[in-house]
Amino acid sequence: MSEGERGWTPVTLPGNAPVGAYSPAVKANGMIFVSGQVPRDPASGETIGTDVRQQTRQVFANVERVLAAAGASLDDIVSVTAYLASIEDWESFNQEYRSLLKAPYPSRTTVGAGLHGFLVEISVIAVAPSSR
Repeated sequence: MSEGERGWTPVTLPGNAPVGAYSPAVKANGMIFVSGQVPRDPASGETIGTDVRQQTRQVFANVERVLAAAGASLDDIVSVTAYLASIEDWESFNQEYRSLLKAPYPSRTTVGAGLHGFLVEISVIAVAPSSR
Protein backbone atom coordinates (compact mmCIF):
# COMPACT_ATOMS: atom_id res chain seq x y z
CA MET A 1 0.00 0.00 0.00
CA SER A 2 1.45 3.39 -0.97
CA GLU A 3 1.50 6.49 1.23
CA GLY A 4 -1.21 8.10 -0.91
CA GLU A 5 -3.52 5.12 -0.42
CA ARG A 6 -3.13 5.33 3.35
CA GLY A 7 -4.43 8.89 3.59
CA TRP A 8 -1.44 10.06 5.61
CA THR A 9 2.21 10.82 5.04
CA PRO A 10 5.18 10.17 7.30
CA VAL A 11 7.31 13.04 8.57
CA THR A 12 11.00 12.30 8.15
CA LEU A 13 13.85 13.81 10.10
CA PRO A 14 17.33 14.55 8.85
CA GLY A 15 19.98 12.31 10.36
CA ASN A 16 19.27 9.18 12.33
CA ALA A 17 16.21 7.07 11.63
CA PRO A 18 13.99 5.64 14.37
CA VAL A 19 15.24 2.43 15.96
CA GLY A 20 11.78 0.82 15.91
CA ALA A 21 9.17 0.27 13.25
CA TYR A 22 7.47 3.67 13.42
CA SER A 23 7.51 7.17 11.94
CA PRO A 24 8.61 10.09 14.13
CA ALA A 25 5.34 11.73 13.12
CA VAL A 26 2.62 11.48 10.52
CA LYS A 27 0.45 14.12 8.87
CA ALA A 28 -3.21 13.34 8.22
CA ASN A 29 -6.18 15.60 7.52
CA GLY A 30 -4.40 18.75 8.68
CA MET A 31 -3.16 17.15 11.89
CA ILE A 32 0.33 16.09 12.98
CA PHE A 33 0.64 13.06 15.25
CA VAL A 34 4.06 12.95 16.94
CA SER A 35 5.31 9.62 18.27
CA GLY A 36 6.47 9.43 21.87
CA GLN A 37 9.64 11.43 22.37
CA VAL A 38 12.20 10.63 25.06
CA PRO A 39 15.05 12.71 26.54
CA ARG A 40 17.75 11.51 24.15
CA ASP A 41 20.06 13.83 22.29
CA PRO A 42 19.23 13.18 18.61
CA ALA A 43 22.88 13.44 17.54
CA SER A 44 24.62 11.39 20.23
CA GLY A 45 21.78 9.16 21.43
CA GLU A 46 22.73 10.00 25.03
CA THR A 47 20.03 10.48 27.65
CA ILE A 48 19.95 14.13 28.69
CA GLY A 49 19.12 15.09 32.28
CA THR A 50 19.05 13.33 35.61
CA ASP A 51 15.76 14.70 36.92
CA VAL A 52 12.27 15.05 35.46
CA ARG A 53 12.60 18.81 34.82
CA GLN A 54 15.81 18.42 32.78
CA GLN A 55 14.40 15.44 30.91
CA THR A 56 11.14 17.29 30.20
CA ARG A 57 13.11 20.16 28.60
CA GLN A 58 14.96 17.70 26.36
CA VAL A 59 11.78 15.87 25.43
CA PHE A 60 10.13 19.13 24.37
CA ALA A 61 13.25 20.07 22.38
CA ASN A 62 12.82 16.76 20.55
CA VAL A 63 9.08 17.37 20.07
CA GLU A 64 9.89 20.82 18.70
CA ARG A 65 12.39 19.29 16.25
CA VAL A 66 9.83 16.81 14.94
CA LEU A 67 7.14 19.49 14.65
CA ALA A 68 9.56 21.77 12.74
CA ALA A 69 10.17 18.95 10.25
CA ALA A 70 6.40 18.87 9.75
CA GLY A 71 6.19 22.66 9.35
CA ALA A 72 4.75 23.36 12.81
CA SER A 73 5.83 24.55 16.26
CA LEU A 74 5.01 24.03 19.93
CA ASP A 75 2.29 26.70 19.56
CA ASP A 76 0.42 24.34 17.22
CA ILE A 77 0.03 21.56 19.81
CA VAL A 78 -3.59 20.78 20.70
CA SER A 79 -3.12 17.66 22.83
CA VAL A 80 -0.33 16.18 24.97
CA THR A 81 0.02 12.72 26.45
CA ALA A 82 2.76 12.57 29.08
CA TYR A 83 4.09 9.40 30.65
CA LEU A 84 5.98 9.67 33.95
CA ALA A 85 8.11 6.87 35.36
CA SER A 86 7.03 8.10 38.80
CA ILE A 87 3.74 9.88 39.28
CA GLU A 88 5.45 11.48 42.30
CA ASP A 89 7.25 13.69 39.72
CA TRP A 90 3.94 15.22 38.60
CA GLU A 91 4.46 18.63 40.26
CA SER A 92 8.02 19.06 38.96
CA PHE A 93 6.90 17.96 35.50
CA ASN A 94 3.94 20.35 35.61
CA GLN A 95 6.16 23.30 36.59
CA GLU A 96 8.53 22.66 33.69
CA TYR A 97 5.61 22.08 31.31
CA ARG A 98 4.18 25.52 32.24
CA SER A 99 7.52 27.14 31.42
CA LEU A 100 7.71 25.51 27.98
CA LEU A 101 4.16 25.95 26.66
CA LYS A 102 1.97 29.04 26.56
CA ALA A 103 -1.51 29.46 28.01
CA PRO A 104 -4.10 28.56 27.04
CA TYR A 105 -2.56 25.13 27.36
CA PRO A 106 -3.37 22.16 25.11
CA SER A 107 -5.48 19.32 26.46
CA ARG A 108 -3.32 16.91 28.42
CA THR A 109 -3.29 13.46 29.93
CA THR A 110 -0.51 12.53 32.36
CA VAL A 111 -0.10 8.95 33.49
CA GLY A 112 2.38 6.84 35.42
CA ALA A 113 4.15 4.33 33.20
CA GLY A 114 6.93 1.77 33.30
CA LEU A 115 9.49 3.58 31.15
CA HIS A 116 12.78 1.97 30.18
CA GLY A 117 15.49 4.20 31.64
CA PHE A 118 13.67 7.52 31.24
CA LEU A 119 11.69 9.66 33.66
CA VAL A 120 9.35 11.12 31.01
CA GLU A 121 8.06 10.39 27.51
CA ILE A 122 5.65 12.64 25.61
CA SER A 123 3.54 12.32 22.48
CA VAL A 124 1.58 15.20 20.98
CA ILE A 125 -1.03 16.04 18.41
CA ALA A 126 -0.73 19.36 16.59
CA VAL A 127 -2.67 21.25 13.95
CA ALA A 128 -0.68 21.88 10.78
CA PRO A 129 -0.49 25.69 10.38
CA SER A 130 -1.52 25.48 6.72
CA SER A 131 -4.83 23.82 7.67
CA ARG A 132 -6.10 26.67 9.85
